[in-house]
Amino acid sequence: MSYDEGYFAARERSEAQRAAMRTMELQRVHARTALDGGVVVDVGCGLGEFLDLFPAERWVKYGIEASDAARAACREKGISFELPEGEEWCDLVVFRGSLQHLDRPIATLFAAHEWLRPGGWLVALATPNAGGPVYRLFQDLPPLDPPRNFFVFSDRVLRQCLVNLGFHEPVFEYPYLGTPYARPLRDHVAFGLRLVGVRTRFAFWRNMMECYARK
Repeated sequence: MSYDEGYFAARERSEAQRAAMRTMELQRVHARTALDGGVVVDVGCGLGEFLDLFPAERWVKYGIEASDAARAACREKGISFELPEGEEWCDLVVFRGSLQHLDRPIATLFAAHEWLRPGGWLVALATPNAGGPVYRLFQDLPPLDPPRNFFVFSDRVLRQCLVNLGFHEPVFEYPYLGTPYARPLRDHVAFGLRLVGVRTRFAFWRNMMECYARK
């Protein structure tokens, strides 16, 4: 299936939540990496909403995106898709909700390691976690889109892949409470209903993960 204009338009219904979450994520990126400028690559950058939060006067912004429509929108914002040649030219590589969409995720993670300067950071945000209780029980998560998914990482598998690629010990976080998506009472009721066969979409503990790994 393609990532056409309709794919991105469908997400507008939840844009207020998405925008709030992006702001929280960027705050955590700053806190974890202490980066305040440099070169950033967003793998699966969509319409460039997350890169919009990086001040242009301090960041050179690159994107990787499958959608022609999204790339056109990003170019209007000053996001380039012509990645520099060679190795060790960027400071931050972001995978935001994109790892499960990659047909060759290990090769892309390997490339990210080569792009990063020593001390640079790979950050995975809004990433479905196959190691959480909901996926382990039901083999599904609300953010997943099976026709467009290839491989769903668990935190344990992703950690081992990154270490094998040469990253320093990755740190994982599992945002739930305090996010725009969490409604604990409703979510726990929905989880109980799912146990007896009633299907519904809900946020839950460890559904999603973030990973911060330094080269």
